Amino acid sequence: MSPTSVPTLVDVAREAGVSIATASRVLSGAQHVSEARARAVRKAITELGYRHNAVASALRSQRTETVGLILPRYTTGFLSALIESVSEALDDAGLSLVLRYSAEGDDHDARTVESLLSRRVDGLVICPPTEEVSRDAVAAADRVPVVQVGRHIFGDGTDSVGLDDNRATDLLVGALADGGATELVTVGLSPADPADARRIAAVRASCELRGVRFDGARPAGAELAGGVSAANELVASGDLARLDAVVCANDDVAHGLVTVLRLNGVDVPGAVQVASLLDVSSVEGDDEREITTLRHPWPAMGREAVRLLLDALASGDRDDSGGARRVTLAPRLLHGRSTR
Repeated sequence: MSPTSVPTLVDVAREAGVSIATASRVLSGAQHVSEARARAVRKAITELGYRHNAVASALRSQRTETVGLILPRYTTGFLSALIESVSEALDDAGLSLVLRYSAEGDDHDARTVESLLSRRVDGLVICPPTEEVSRDAVAAADRVPVVQVGRHIFGDGTDSVGLDDNRATDLLVGALADGGATELVTVGLSPADPADARRIAAVRASCELRGVRFDGARPAGAELAGGVSAANELVASGDLARLDAVVCANDDVAHGLVTVLRLNGVDVPGAVQVASLLDVSSVEGDDEREITTLRHPWPAMGREAVRLLLDALASGDRDDSGGARRVTLAPRLLHGRSTR
């Protein structure tokens, strides 16, 4: 190579003492390359100042080495850990991330998927806002591998990474039972929503195991206003004379509920304990935490999603055989001042 020429993959392979195929595998993040050879290739890249030509690579492989990540428009800060972990895992594999937020409308996920497919992404990681809305989106993406994170649409043949609902509810109900809870309700979970219905069933099962009476799901929106409304109804109905625990859909619902209960003279957690199924805060220390909640393992979920996607890409095709892989992870219980 002359001093003025641009280094090529051939130069990198020669400098590293490996074949061109091996150098190419290191650049693409493929497996089955020894660590010693991978180090030699990376050293040659640095010393030669080689820059990977993604366009040329895409023309040769018919891949763009990009992956789309679709998040709901209402995404809150706690999903930043998911974005970061997906981005880092893709970087390690030599792939780039294209982030999109869903547009408004019933077909918003489908239109966002079509937009990413028009950019020739190699695969998709989707965080569905609801099961119903996202069915068309998953169907629209049938030309590339798809991994769902968070909610999971059963029976559609795609891989997914989600929360272990049984383990999650058992942690939360167990904490309430340890604090003396004898009868509880849920707030912010809708029996009409398939995912919420599974969570309600998991809460009921955990109550049976712990000897706590389950008094059903109280209708309320899964936001701060929903918690406020539910608290007003609980106070007005007189049900708090027997209820001593509430499981909320998320921290926002729990904060609304706790605020109104205390304004009405209800002792939280003395008379009523309140806990949340989903942490949406960035508070780490229990001393500063108001709501007892579950922190979802978003970083691990992101890494697992990329692992499943890379496996699918390595196999060459999306698996339509019905053998979809489902990875479930346990959350972490964070104690706050809303329980005993």
